[in-house]
Amino acid sequence: MQILAVVLAAVAGFILGGFWYSPFLFGHVWARESGTPETHNPDPKAQIRFSATLLALLALAALVLEQVLHWRGANGAAEGLTVGAVGGVLAAAVVGMDTLFERKRSVLFLINAGYYLIAFGVMGLIVGVL
Repeated sequence: MQILAVVLAAVAGFILGGFWYSPFLFGHVWARESGTPETHNPDPKAQIRFSATLLALLALAALVLEQVLHWRGANGAAEGLTVGAVGGVLAAAVVGMDTLFERKRSVLFLINAGYYLIAFGVMGLIVGVL
């Protein structure tokens, strides 16, 4: 297992998510569509727990991508990107099912699924290269 690659991939997913869901990109629309208030200032301890849990989940996803590459006996940018893209498609399908069951609009699906497609592609690329 390549711990450095897993950690860097998780951090990249975290940073991308911070930008993706920020007001600079999709934050306003996502908040409206998901029903999340834009002006929430959680307790700092709760924010730390949230961030740590999110990073741990992203690291788990990166570890799965790394293991799939290992099982395939593959490495390199193209293989990493391919495995990451497949993971992103799987995540997008799950997000689509959740969106459907929650009776949310397709714009929320597009925002969330788009993040996973790009994030997993980047994470797979990082793991594949390192």
